[in-house]
Amino acid sequence: PTPLLSPSFWLTLLLSLPVIGPLLQPGYMWGAHDARSAVYFLFQFDKGIRDGIWYPRWAPDFAFGYGYPMFNIYPPLSSYAGELFVWLGFGYTDAVKIVFGLSAILSGLTMYLFARRLMGPAAGLIAALLYVYLPYHLFDLYVRAALAESVAFVFMPLVMWAFYAAVTRPTLKGILLGALAYAALLFTHSALGILFTLVMGAFVIWQLSAFGFQLSAFSRQRSTVSDQPSTSRYSRFTLHSSLFIAPAAVLGLGLGPSAVFLLPALTEQRFVRLDQWQGGRYAFGKDFVEFFQLFSPHWGFGPSIAGPNDDAGFQIGLAAFVLFLISFLLVPRLQNKALKLTLRFYQFLTPLILFLMLPLSGVIWQKLAFLQAIQFPWRLMFLAAPGLALTGAVIGRMKDEGGRMKGASSAFRLPPSAFILPLLILLSGFPYLQAELRAPKPTEGPVDQAGMFRFQQSSDELTGSTAWVKELPRWSSLADAVIAGGKIKSRVAQSEVWDEAHQTPLLGVDSFEIDSVHEFVWVYAADDQQSVTFYIPYYPGWTATLYEDAAPDRQDLYPDGRIGKAITTLPIHPTDPQGWMRVSVPAGKHFLELRFKDTPVRAAGKWISLFSLIFVGVGLLLLQLKPAILKRKLKYRNSNHE
Repeated sequence: PTPLLSPSFWLTLLLSLPVIGPLLQPGYMWGAHDARSAVYFLFQFDKGIRDGIWYPRWAPDFAFGYGYPMFNIYPPLSSYAGELFVWLGFGYTDAVKIVFGLSAILSGLTMYLFARRLMGPAAGLIAALLYVYLPYHLFDLYVRAALAESVAFVFMPLVMWAFYAAVTRPTLKGILLGALAYAALLFTHSALGILFTLVMGAFVIWQLSAFGFQLSAFSRQRSTVSDQPSTSRYSRFTLHSSLFIAPAAVLGLGLGPSAVFLLPALTEQRFVRLDQWQGGRYAFGKDFVEFFQLFSPHWGFGPSIAGPNDDAGFQIGLAAFVLFLISFLLVPRLQNKALKLTLRFYQFLTPLILFLMLPLSGVIWQKLAFLQAIQFPWRLMFLAAPGLALTGAVIGRMKDEGGRMKGASSAFRLPPSAFILPLLILLSGFPYLQAELRAPKPTEGPVDQAGMFRFQQSSDELTGSTAWVKELPRWSSLADAVIAGGKIKSRVAQSEVWDEAHQTPLLGVDSFEIDSVHEFVWVYAADDQQSVTFYIPYYPGWTATLYEDAAPDRQDLYPDGRIGKAITTLPIHPTDPQGWMRVSVPAGKHFLELRFKDTPVRAAGKWISLFSLIFVGVGLLLLQLKPAILKRKLKYRNSNHE
């Protein structure tokens, strides 16, 4: 049967269901590390979508209502997933819980499909359960509540499959599907996605180098037999050059769909306060894992702290560790060379990753400073997780009675001694299936604008600022208005400025339209020395456009029939030290629009992503239609011959 119809697939699904048990309880994981951020990310993302922005980049309520370009530098796929369930009628917390649950289940199924392709359905089942119930995976789900990283678990096996196929048996369909999987990983968690790209690059070199050595040996043997000069070096170079094409295609085509996020994130990240991402409790260097913690059964819900006394668990997991050790006995017995090379790669990679989590590896982190972007060394367990699952599953590819290795196409069978193994894996993860679900504290929720401001004040989270902000805000008059039961009607700092000596108005501003990315105001200026200041920190993309007041003599300020043609774009000057936007306006009555628009880099990213998706989609469609087209041509030719 096909993988999706096989009994092992449904058994994998059934045995994976307990992982979502804690999510079925009432309440939300308000005390988990990133749980509050996850739900407020979705709250802000939804606000942008409801304002008609299909790709939100600006989070208007960050930093006590001043705003922040969160989704310009943070990959949004997990937010899109949550938004789907918000639009289906679920609340924000329930939508986040659903995405967590689906990510846990789907991660097991994608690992099953990959491992089944390599080693058969029995190994697929074992790999999936190891992957789902790995302590670090459960740590991500229920202790950290790291939504983006949990969703990224879904795509790692698919990316591994894509690069494995690209170096062993590349096909156009595999390259196109692999590119989509790789794009989805980058669109979910860019930092870990980039690190995983390095892992896949090492895997490709590992596989092709080993194949090149085999080719060299074959060439030398051929030279000895035929008395012809060996051309192994030329052949090896030519072979390597051609075999790199398929992995490079997966990489290149995968970067295309994710360009809408990647291009702005890489080029415009420097315009935010990076010290808020890398300093304080996020500073690198104090959160290494002690060796004993890799095997300690301790489990808790506290944060990661310096030293060995974390109230959190960083263990490998008993089942995963034992099966990983057993794999060193079983892998040498494999006859499939590509599979053997693959598993040996992950047998080598896993201890290396675990070593990088230990304090002894500190000198390596200093030399490879770019790795520090992940903030905490224990996050590398994310990269070790699929390798642990895959190598541990080799026990499912046991010899049958005749001594022949079962291939990926064999029927779903486990040897009698291994029938209990899936249950043991499930039981090994059972002690970690815990979550602290409760109602929100007043400083955490409920999920609305006021709740978000209270959470920011109590936690100093969601308070990011742009690079023009020299003095970080601790509160705002905007937040005061919301906490008092009102709403943000305008972000204009001063609606009136008077000449006190002559008791005449110098500046008058009336706001009549505001949403998450723009504000439209009517403005009167007595002279050319006046300016309008907005409680929004400057960031590239904000533009100020001046419009003609077509009926300046009207007494009312309603904009209907009064907004004339656009006159000019006005320069924006950040204030010091707040970084707020100040727009100098000419004398007279005008309309002024402040709007957050795409920069050229963002626009380029959108077009690249659009054309890349069209290219991949059309390619997959043509491949799907090709058999039918050939069949029709053959039928037409046969009818003509008759």
